[in-house]
Amino acid sequence: MTTLDDLLRVHGRLTTVHVERWVERGLLRPTAEGEAWTFESVDVARARLLAELADEMGFDDEAVETVIDLVDQVHTLLRQLDQLGQAIGRQPPETREAIAVALKALREH
Repeated sequence: MTTLDDLLRVHGRLTTVHVERWVERGLLRPTAEGEAWTFESVDVARARLLAELADEMGFDDEAVETVIDLVDQVHTLLRQLDQLGQAIGRQPPETREAIAVALKALREH
């Protein structure tokens, strides 16, 4: 877990105002421990991306939210594809082969 102070120290250009705004908009989701926030590693990485989008690339808040929403959708799809692959991997060989044949036929169209 990373504290707010740690997050600000790791990302030198971030301020409390940045983080509070992103939390308010739901872009970061800290856990409250008493009156202090702690951040999971995913939020630390997300804060880095938010800072890059806003400060280095000059995206406004609406554009940042759109990009983050798209990134979240991609991660959700990747997780779902992984689960689908695991489910297919647990099927009998003849079922896996039938799926492979069907996928190949779809790609050829």
